[in-house]
Amino acid sequence: MRILHKAAECIGCGVCAEVASHYFEMNEDGLAQLLASTREDVFYCAEANPADVSALKQAEAECPVDIIRLG
Repeated sequence: MRILHKAAECIGCGVCAEVASHYFEMNEDGLAQLLASTREDVFYCAEANPADVSALKQAEAECPVDIIRLG
């Protein structure tokens, strides 16, 4: 499973870093960044462990600006 994160539109709410801390952290500007990711067009992409799907789905669902996608 891949995680896609549109970092340029992040508002820094921090929910993704709270519920999926193995994948997201807040940077020095107070915005979320996807760990171990590469940039593809407007998204940062990373591979997810299938065991973490529940936490990642929660991060996707609770993101107030809808910038996290799982695929």
